[in-house]
Order: sequence, then structure tokens, then C-alpha cells
Amino acid sequence: MRRLIFYVLMIFTAFFLQTGIFTHLTLGGILPNFFIICSVSVGMIRGKKEGCLIGFIFGILIDAMYAMYFGFYALILAVIGYMAGYVQQIFYEEDMTLPIVIIGASDMLYGILIYLFSFLTRGRMDFLFYFRKIILPETIYTVILAVFIFRMICLINKKIETKGSEKHIEKNI
Repeated sequence: MRRLIFYVLMIFTAFFLQTGIFTHLTLGGILPNFFIICSVSVGMIRGKKEGCLIGFIFGILIDAMYAMYFGFYALILAVIGYMAGYVQQIFYEEDMTLPIVIIGASDMLYGILIYLFSFLTRGRMDFLFYFRKIILPETIYTVILAVFIFRMICLINKKIETKGSEKHIEKNI
């Protein structure tokens, strides 16, 4: 139950930060992608299913607010969350290198997929311009914030797990 409450709060907080606060903290018109950070973090910590579910929920929120085609962002973020779950078995919370690399690669993949399906299909062929002006700066901004947000999600997850295991031990005694 605590995990569900945490996920609901995380989703609302990330959505509020993405669509509210950080719209005023853009750097050159670029926003960090909190949805990628949270989806990948949950996928790495809890596995493929939960990463996919969180990514899907974030995608549905984006689709409901901004998308021209419903389900487009839900599919992309669900796949990214699912793929992040593959590294759960080799992931150590103490090592920040792997999460940062995975979050950065996921944000780049996200940007490339958005370009391919949203801009290229409408005849906009200048990928290098889009990459230099949007994908790369967004990835850098996202990775910088991911260092702090990922650590926070890890700490909250650890507290939820220790409280859950303490209750399980008390029931067995």
C-alpha cells in the first residue's frame, strides 16, 4: 500500500514539476524530462513490469494533455520503462554511473523517436538541427537533475522496503 501511495505522489509531483514549475525554469527553451527520470528509475529499481506501468501512466498523461495521437507517448514511455527494467539484476544503488547512462540514453532515444514520428513524417528533414537544439540540451538538463531525483527515489524505495520487511518479520514472530 505504501508503494502505491509513493507511486501516486511521484506521478503527481513529476507531472506538476514538468508542466508547472519547470516551465518557468527553462534553459534556452528546454525542459528536463521528469517522466523519463521517474520511469527509468522505477524500472531499474523495481523491474520491467513496474517501470512499464509507470511509463505508461506518464505517457497517458502526456497524451491526454498534448498529443495529437492518443497512445503515442504512452507506448514510447512504457517501452522505455520496460527496457530500463532489464538492468535491475546488474544494478547497484551505490553506483550512479549506470542509472545516469541509462537515463541519458533513454532521453536521447525518446527525443529521436519523437523526431522520427512527429517531425520526419511531416517532411522536416533537418535532424542535426533538432539534435543540437533540442535533443542534446534536454538530455544534459535531464541528466543533471537525474543525479538528485534518482537518489531520492532510491532512498524512498529503501525506506518502503525496510518498513515492509519489518512488518513481515513481526507477523512471523
